[in-house]
Amino acid sequence: MKFLRLSNSKKETAPPLLLFQITPREKAALLAVLQLFPVLDASHHQFTNPPQPARAAEQRLLQESMSQLQDAHQRKLDQLFRGEEQFFPVSRGELRMALTAAQLEWLLQVLNDIRVGSWVRLGCPDLADGAHLKLSGSNAHALYAMHVCGEFQSIFLEAVT
Repeated sequence: MKFLRLSNSKKETAPPLLLFQITPREKAALLAVLQLFPVLDASHHQFTNPPQPARAAEQRLLQESMSQLQDAHQRKLDQLFRGEEQFFPVSRGELRMALTAAQLEWLLQVLNDIRVGSWVRLGCPDLADGAHLKLSGSNAHALYAMHVCGEFQSIFLEAVT
């Protein structure tokens, strides 16, 4: 996948669109990894570390807020990628994907949740030192998801910098 350009909308009130070239295989990988959302449980986020009993109300509020944010992200994902209108063919085997800046921002948040959540499921390994990573058939998908999310995040971030 690669960033093509920022495109002005035909309607003056519509926000500009970021256009990406994406192959059918990349589209399938993106949609597959997005189906994993949410990976991080809302209880993963801690108000203090280690948790303090005196801050139980704040912790509960944080978890409720994170859960609501995940629900909102899930609704947006369902709405955005439910149909095929987000992707449009240009020529044989070539697709374009268009996103507004706002859509790109929350898509980056979703990809980050999946990436960090996958890393947590792997036991928070130091990936620079592969010896600490205990890869098995049951957690190999987490390593794949983490790397796929990282690739998409890099491309999306390059588009906005």
